[in-house]
Amino acid sequence: MPLAVNDGRWHHLAITWTTRDGMWSAYQDGQARGAGEDLAAWHPIKPGGTLILGQEQDHMGGQFDAIQAFVGELAEFQLWDRVLPQSDLLSIANCSATLSGNVVAWATATIELRGGAVQWPLESCAVRRRP
Repeated sequence: MPLAVNDGRWHHLAITWTTRDGMWSAYQDGQARGAGEDLAAWHPIKPGGTLILGQEQDHMGGQFDAIQAFVGELAEFQLWDRVLPQSDLLSIANCSATLSGNVVAWATATIELRGGAVQWPLESCAVRRRP
């Protein structure tokens, strides 16, 4: 992904994808940073699974390698069943809108922490985005 986030500041990241044609786009802080096609076209995500954030799963059902773990902070993860327009992504990125995902909404998600992860009280978007 053409994203640059290792600068000690908070960033809003958005990835869009459609199963119909495998079209994807990557956004950082509301700006388009890359796009492609044929990413798992016609391979829908089936219901009833487990969503894992911050760790690559080596085999179905487990097998995690600690050196492949995400190190950093994650907030406001949202997942929708449709691609949001870029105008919505920009509004979320600049803290002028709050949209909760209709598949996974951070505020209501059941979060199970493992491997030393810590859950802290959430700071507001505006506080996180200060330079």
